[in-house]
Amino acid sequence: MRAEHRAASALSRAVHLPLRAVASPLHRAPAQPIMIAMSPERSSHRANADHRWIPAWQIAAIWLIPTLLSTAETVIFAAQAGRPIPAWRAFIGEAPQWLGWALLTPGILALAERFPLRRPLEAVSVAVHVLASLIAGVLLALADALVNAWARPSSQGLWAAARGWFLGGLAATTLVYFAIVIAGYAWRNAARLREREREAAALEAELRRAQLGALRMQLQPHFLFNSLNAVMALVRDRDTERALGALALLGDVLRATVNAGDANEATLASELDFVRQYLRIEQMRFGDRLAVTFDTDAAPADAMVPVFILQPFVENSLKHGVLHGRERNAIAIGASVDGGSLVLSVRDDGRGLSSSGNGSGVGIANARRRLEHLYGARATLTVGPGADGRGVHVMIAIPFTRAQPRRAAVASAS
Repeated sequence: MRAEHRAASALSRAVHLPLRAVASPLHRAPAQPIMIAMSPERSSHRANADHRWIPAWQIAAIWLIPTLLSTAETVIFAAQAGRPIPAWRAFIGEAPQWLGWALLTPGILALAERFPLRRPLEAVSVAVHVLASLIAGVLLALADALVNAWARPSSQGLWAAARGWFLGGLAATTLVYFAIVIAGYAWRNAARLREREREAAALEAELRRAQLGALRMQLQPHFLFNSLNAVMALVRDRDTERALGALALLGDVLRATVNAGDANEATLASELDFVRQYLRIEQMRFGDRLAVTFDTDAAPADAMVPVFILQPFVENSLKHGVLHGRERNAIAIGASVDGGSLVLSVRDDGRGLSSSGNGSGVGIANARRRLEHLYGARATLTVGPGADGRGVHVMIAIPFTRAQPRRAAVASAS
């Protein structure tokens, strides 16, 4: 027990943690519930989407189209009747009835929001819109009569022209009014649908990041406990010098996990450094019984790989090699580029798939899910027997990407 206490003290110094934090039981630190809430930004975006209508310039552009078509029609018919009219005068004569709708459209849309026409229909809403359509017809009739009294004067008086335009176009103005209301509802629903799609995409991305974070939290204690077991084995053997050296290496490994932060990918160089440090801890325990080789020169050091992707497979090789009573265990780690893919491999001469559960351990299952979250169908993971039928050969193929210069510098520095 004294040796274990000294090992815990050395571990606390290696990772700069108080001894109490290392020795305290887990049940004294209850886990806090995880709270997930909608961010204020997303709430404000939804509120903006609910209160945003069609921009004024778009409304003007929409109503300018029938204005120009009516102008062309008036010019053509006047020419065919032998009474040609200038295009500018025809435009002024046609503008009130069409551009007038452009001026009225924002108010109609606001009224449609204040008194919605949705099931079940309310009598108040229907009455308000019927009255509003009549008022819109009166305003358009007055505007048309005033403008045409100057642009295309006739023998009719102002009020007679306005009354005639209102009564003659009552059906048309009513239809146009309610068409504007329906078009406004359609535009609003489309805007809300787009906003919901953006929110769904953002939530899916957040969920994916949360799932990846949970998988990393599951993996880190897993290899930490295995490393501590290696250190404790040295302590039980009373090999103090190597135990302290292993604790120093474990401190480096823990700092590497902290420096990785929330990143889901790291450079190949940093990943290999992490694996080397982890294996050095095991080599201090097993010495010459554990032989490790690296064949990674064919892959660029700045290639991007998932963080801690190799460690579960290396751990599995140890578990079914020297940790299973074998006199000697050889592990070969490789990396190469094949077309557009980066291929990582871990080979060992252990007991093989028959005793390894066919690659269904916690670490390997964790790696499968992480690869699926990060790359989907673009990544493959195969676990099979070695070339000579001995041991296990693991191959991981992921899309080949290289780190940005600054990102690579940060990753290598950590």
